[in-house]
Amino acid sequence: MAEEDCYIRDFEVFYTQPVIMFYKLNEGCLEQIYGQCLICKEGWIQDELLENCHPICGDGLIQGQEECDDGNLISNESCTLCKYSCIQFCSICQFGICLQCQDGFFINDNFNCDPLCGDGNLIPYSTEQCELTVNGESDNCQECRFISIANCKTDYLSICLECEVGYQKLGNICFPYCGDKLILEQYEDCDDGNLQPYDGCFECKFQCIEDCNICERGQCILKCEIGYEFANNGCLSVCGDQIITKEEDCDDGNTIIFDGQNCFDCYQGTCLKCNYQYQLLISNQCKQQLDCGDGLLQEQEDCDDGNFLATDGCKDCLIEQNWVCMTITTDSLSQCSFIKAPNLLINYLNITQNKQYISIQFNQKVKIQTAQPLSETINFEISNIEKKNWNSHLYIIQDVGSDVSFGEFIVQIEIQQLLEFRPVLKIKVNQTVVNIDDAVLNDVEKSITLQYPKFLNGKQKFYSENLKSLNKCIIYSLFGITGLSLLLGSGELFVEIMAILQFQQYLRYINLQYPENIEIYFSVNDMITLQPLLDFIYFPQLLQFIDIQQNQEYS
Repeated sequence: MAEEDCYIRDFEVFYTQPVIMFYKLNEGCLEQIYGQCLICKEGWIQDELLENCHPICGDGLIQGQEECDDGNLISNESCTLCKYSCIQFCSICQFGICLQCQDGFFINDNFNCDPLCGDGNLIPYSTEQCELTVNGESDNCQECRFISIANCKTDYLSICLECEVGYQKLGNICFPYCGDKLILEQYEDCDDGNLQPYDGCFECKFQCIEDCNICERGQCILKCEIGYEFANNGCLSVCGDQIITKEEDCDDGNTIIFDGQNCFDCYQGTCLKCNYQYQLLISNQCKQQLDCGDGLLQEQEDCDDGNFLATDGCKDCLIEQNWVCMTITTDSLSQCSFIKAPNLLINYLNITQNKQYISIQFNQKVKIQTAQPLSETINFEISNIEKKNWNSHLYIIQDVGSDVSFGEFIVQIEIQQLLEFRPVLKIKVNQTVVNIDDAVLNDVEKSITLQYPKFLNGKQKFYSENLKSLNKCIIYSLFGITGLSLLLGSGELFVEIMAILQFQQYLRYINLQYPENIEIYFSVNDMITLQPLLDFIYFPQLLQFIDIQQNQEYS
């Protein structure tokens, strides 16, 4: 383009005045654009359809056109849907406050309408549960409400459906349930879960155990020993029961004074020699001799065999011990027969682990003359061993009572102490035992030598467990060697090792009583047997399943 062709052209500027538009601000709106609200204020909610805000009814804040806001949307209140309204049973109200109730109701202090109690009209769905009758009385109804049943957990129309824990329902009343092991302090002193008397708690009240004289809260404080009775809040010795206590010098079974008369010489109440023409009885009494030895049985004579010789059953007209004499007529000689007295038989049975068993028997039928069973009067003692280091338990096979029977017992002795000597067990019967002919047991005390106790202390058990662990490691090593020998084709080594392991397993079942430490050592051999493998694959259940399948095929 040539230079002379260049020029500047005029230009124009056009300006248009803007149109200013004003939009009405929506009530409750915090931010809006062109009349559309974007964010509402607190207490307001946006209406997406109308694009404006309106108050939230039920939030407790009075906003916009709301007359009231009680924080809920429940009808029949003074404020319903944020507009004043009359409450239920109200006929005239102003600003939600009731001024006059319907017939049969009255305004209470809170300006609510309550049913008029006592008018004979029961208002449903109101505070009235029941209504008094014409005479002002109604069962289980007080001030138009059902009287609550004590200790009832769930009730309906004055009927108890379920009692509280620890109570049982009888009729329509909840009573404390005695025997459920739950103690109700206001009704029960105790509850041992049973209704047995004399066990410390009976009918949920503290009670002394049997033979206890003074107890506190079911625990015995004072129990009188044998030979004593409870009197004057204490235990006093009983005179005349043939039991000599520490307070007594003697006890001849009666309370007759001067019953030692005709005694020539005595010591501490025991007669040593009677007067002339009197003989000393076993009962420590002097009996008059009336022509003893003449062969005629007199009233004061037990027997009369015509002589005074001993060891023939009748000596000095008294029946000797372990003899029975019969006199057919008063003018005939007494015939006496010797009765073999019963003997106590003690036999050692066996020892299992550390428990030794001894049998206690009699060689003939025996009986006792007291109400206390014989098993309660047999005592055991081991010399040179403290009682805390051994214990005993008596198993009753057949007890001995007032009727003759073959008594049989087994006593278990367990000594929890290492000994360098064989212990000796002493067995003593602390009661008179006789046979059917009243022959008295000869030996009431016998002894038997026990075996050495198989007792392991903590240190010995520790060593035994370590040896067991070592044996277990050896067995695992042998298993590894056998596996390696099979891989290398050495079948003979495999067979030899398995034979050695099997032989060790057989040692356990030799008919010998091994001590506890050897038993611990042998217990690891269970892993050699097939039983763990069979248990792992549930082999017994597999056999049972196969058997069921075969039975189904046959059927």
